[in-house]
Amino acid sequence: MKFAKLAVGICLTLAVAGCAGAPDLVSAPVAQAGETPSVRQGGVAGAPSDGPSTAFGAQHVWTTGLSITIAQPKSLQPSDTAFPQAPRMAVFTVTITNGSKAEYRPTQLSIRALTNGKASQEVIDSVQGLNGIATAVRELPPGRDTTFTLAFVAPKEPATMRLVVEPNGAGQEPSATFEGQA
Repeated sequence: MKFAKLAVGICLTLAVAGCAGAPDLVSAPVAQAGETPSVRQGGVAGAPSDGPSTAFGAQHVWTTGLSITIAQPKSLQPSDTAFPQAPRMAVFTVTITNGSKAEYRPTQLSIRALTNGKASQEVIDSVQGLNGIATAVRELPPGRDTTFTLAFVAPKEPATMRLVVEPNGAGQEPSATFEGQA
């Protein structure tokens, strides 16, 4: 009986310690001069919650000091070996700056794309150096930053794109939405 109580105590301690390891990230978007925030769509699976969007090229900072900047997209023609094949790709440079006091694991980062309100797949095109979010694997110490490039399927004509960024993993709050033309 004493062993069972000890085992339960250890399990509870580990569970609480595991929850304490996740950074407490609360959205606090940085306002940009001349930026007109748009309303996010809510209540739809995979869609971000209500709140303002951050423009491509601007930085979103959470209260812990972690920040993410998604540069203005560039349009590229996919190579013959790209997957999935698409009429074109919208390519984004993503910079993560760890202004927090703890290491950040970019492997927990989730970025989803919506084009004209519909889910858009990430494109892997190794010929053009687009190997996906999986390339951001190193832990990021406080005060350091890392940059990587992502591509998403885009229609032939320019379209409104949103990138939903979840620094703690897919479906985990808080999130930020970057929006603009691609």
